[in-house]
Amino acid sequence: MANQGSSNTEQGIPWDQLIQFANSKKAEEKTTGKPAQLDKQQLAAIAMLIELVKDIEVDDTCKKITTPKFTSETFNQSISGTVIPRSRVICTLPSKNQQFPQEGYGYASGEEIPTFKKAQKAKNFAAMQALNWLQGQGPSSSRGEKRPASVIGESPARTKRRTEDEDNPDGSAPASITGKHPNQTKTEEENNSDGGALTADSSQASDPTPASTAGIQGPTIRERAAKLGVDMDFGIPKYFIERDDEGEDTWKGWPVFRHDGRIPPDTGVVTGVKGRQQAEDLVAQKTLEWLEGEKKSRDKLYEQMLASVPRPT
Repeated sequence: MANQGSSNTEQGIPWDQLIQFANSKKAEEKTTGKPAQLDKQQLAAIAMLIELVKDIEVDDTCKKITTPKFTSETFNQSISGTVIPRSRVICTLPSKNQQFPQEGYGYASGEEIPTFKKAQKAKNFAAMQALNWLQGQGPSSSRGEKRPASVIGESPARTKRRTEDEDNPDGSAPASITGKHPNQTKTEEENNSDGGALTADSSQASDPTPASTAGIQGPTIRERAAKLGVDMDFGIPKYFIERDDEGEDTWKGWPVFRHDGRIPPDTGVVTGVKGRQQAEDLVAQKTLEWLEGEKKSRDKLYEQMLASVPRPT
């Protein structure tokens, strides 16, 4: 009996019978135009050999991350009456209030979050989308809603400026705000690659800034803020300045970004500053400080994610 069992093992797998079975099912589908009839045991056996639901191609390099939080979900998907386990994982960046995959990062509008046969692959996919976002890849339109009203109360002029900014994607300031001819305003702003100043009353004179400060400190701060704004996909900041109290030379202001969905509403806001130019300089300084802090935060999180990826052996 022992010799007979050994002899059967040595005969190997009857591949011809397996091929014949597959060909008969293919012929059945061609004739009926419907999926071949298989019982649950046959489907389960086939599912162990091949993937009935194709996974998205993902780099299998492990992307374990310590700082982000991962939430996994495993559920059963029915295919021709056979239950197949599938997994999806959500990667949350608590410090950024972002979750991945999200629309534009992992799937398109109208699609569902991708699922995977293995939970680890789903985790890798979620981490990969988070890395893409931190690196500034992907469409900026999927990175959040419009910025909420300021905590100090958004003025009608600011609300109007936001609406007109959307209507003027070239960055030109409308005449209703600057008090100047639209063509004149556009020419001046095109020469200001470091971000222009927008005032509610451009005819009002302001305290002049000393030449040494304007030539050295002012442009440097604006240029740095403009570069950071572009690098971080917010756009070049413009500075909206208006009177704080009627009859007094006190001003308030705030930065206006083209893409500001993730910017805190009180960023760069100043009030009660004596002198229009001083208010504008202070807004630029506060805006730069926030951008530098945000960049450091992103860089730190990005380095943590890269450091947690195991090196190939």
